[in-house]
Amino acid sequence: MKKTLFIYSIFIFASCGKYEKPFISFRSAEKRLTDKQWKVDKILDADGNEVITDEKFSFTIDGQDSILKRTVNGVVYTGSWNWLPALKGKVDKQKINTYITIPVLSTGLQQGNKLTYDIKILTSKELVMINMDGGVTANYKYYLVKE
Repeated sequence: MKKTLFIYSIFIFASCGKYEKPFISFRSAEKRLTDKQWKVDKILDADGNEVITDEKFSFTIDGQDSILKRTVNGVVYTGSWNWLPALKGKVDKQKINTYITIPVLSTGLQQGNKLTYDIKILTSKELVMINMDGGVTANYKYYLVKE
């Protein structure tokens, strides 16, 4: 009996996620993140004020490529994403880098845009992440829901 209880305890702690929610998940972080398109429900700036926007995020994996599509007010920007590296060759599945090249209309040149997000909640229906980069949107908290 003690041995069975010990094995169940190990299973529960091994299954626990690093996010605020869910406590336990049987789906990998990739499966939850790439399952469907995410729609921004609201964004809070660093002062807690709500920012109005029409944005969608789509994270996919195609072979070795991790593809990000970010739609802002109907304009689609395509780039890539990856989990941050961690110790001993592992990855930190709580932080994500995104890379998008945005055309600058006034010059015709392209400007690279790299953002790092700290994922606080990643369930099958809810994603909450904080922009960890400087600039205008530093510390913005994104609340997204599955579309």
